[in-house]
Amino acid sequence: MKKLFAILFCLSFSVFGQEKQNAFNLLIMAGVSPSQVHGDMYSGFRKLGGMGGVGVETVFNDNASMNLSFLFIQKGSRKNQNLEKNDLNYYYLNLNYIEVPILVTYTQKKFLFDLGISAAYLINYYEASEAGNFTGMFPFQKYDFSVKVGLGLNISPKWFVNFRSSNSFITTRPNRVKQAIYYNNIIARTFNKGYYNNILEFTLGYRIKTKKNKVESKT
Repeated sequence: MKKLFAILFCLSFSVFGQEKQNAFNLLIMAGVSPSQVHGDMYSGFRKLGGMGGVGVETVFNDNASMNLSFLFIQKGSRKNQNLEKNDLNYYYLNLNYIEVPILVTYTQKKFLFDLGISAAYLINYYEASEAGNFTGMFPFQKYDFSVKVGLGLNISPKWFVNFRSSNSFITTRPNRVKQAIYYNNIIARTFNKGYYNNILEFTLGYRIKTKKNKVESKT
């Protein structure tokens, strides 16, 4: 896990370091992150979290760009009691991460299309049910690796909004009991080994153009 995290960091800095002749923008982003956890028996993006951070964007041309961000993001899962149906089951999981996504963006007029990967480090977490707090009883992996796909819109040259889907491709907490069910589907076999974060990201961003970028846009 640590090696993969290090490789992602080195790759990101090498790519950005080689693009000295391209224009750079600074990015400030904030938003919400409804989430669920695949593998916890509860479905639905009922856990609402927050996210925000800063990033740097390198612009290759009018249609292509790449950005590297440093974000704080909350992930997890939630299942509320339903007293009307005599359902007393309750579950709450909050995972606080520092995440570093690398995204390639294709721009068509005002529309943005994103694709990329991210590495996240787990700062801390809280887990509880109707039986009480059991944080730390079944530890999570310290690292989370995800694939991100998104759509966005440039509201103006400086302001933009994004909607992204983010899904773990490595388990964040392995099953405590070895899986006894055999799945014929290879995808099901691959992604039924434990917990996986599923996130919907809604963000508002502000783009600060560098002096070089401003000069190029005027010429």
